[in-house]
Amino acid sequence: MRRALLALLCAVVAACDGPTVSPSDAGGLDAPDANQCTGGAIVLTLGNATGNALSSYRPLADGDPVSLIPGPQGGQHIWVALRGRGFDPTLPRFEFRAYRPSDNTLIGRLRIRLPMITAPEDPTLFALASQTLTMDDQAYCSVLGGNVRIELDFNDLSGHCTTIRRTVHLVDIDPNAPETTRMAWRRCCDEHLPRCFRALDAATNADVFDASLD
Repeated sequence: MRRALLALLCAVVAACDGPTVSPSDAGGLDAPDANQCTGGAIVLTLGNATGNALSSYRPLADGDPVSLIPGPQGGQHIWVALRGRGFDPTLPRFEFRAYRPSDNTLIGRLRIRLPMITAPEDPTLFALASQTLTMDDQAYCSVLGGNVRIELDFNDLSGHCTTIRRTVHLVDIDPNAPETTRMAWRRCCDEHLPRCFRALDAATNADVFDASLD
């Protein structure tokens, strides 16, 4: 009985030592960083691609053009991909974010953990195949034909992490999409349809945006 009471007291006041769980054991997107991020010789390049083909990768520089891709289920996204070396590719954590630069409003987010594989064009690099950085349904019109800032927080959970920022030009809707699809997405923007266009409040935060994706 006394042992049970002691255990209860420990749980309430958190005064007793117990086993700790490392980020690699805990897993998940919200696992804390493993040790301190040393950076070291890590190299990571943010890129774009056509679809999810590894062979279509191209690195992105500030000002480069990208297209808005209409999704088959009614959403829209920008393709993002990576190349790099100097880190553990087993199961790194990626958080991609898209911002409207004019007021720093978050308009897209993707949080994933995936393995990276050998890049087909260079065996000294690891590759992340293209992923869909989904844009908010009621915000993409406000950046179509303008700029989008893409940010990536990368952490391999083995002490290597980095942040990348690129401001790209969202030139238009995917030219390879069917014309009827392009017209439908353009109509949303050209006619300012309520379901497709909303000037997001600059105070919109990541928690609110996450809730909209659930």
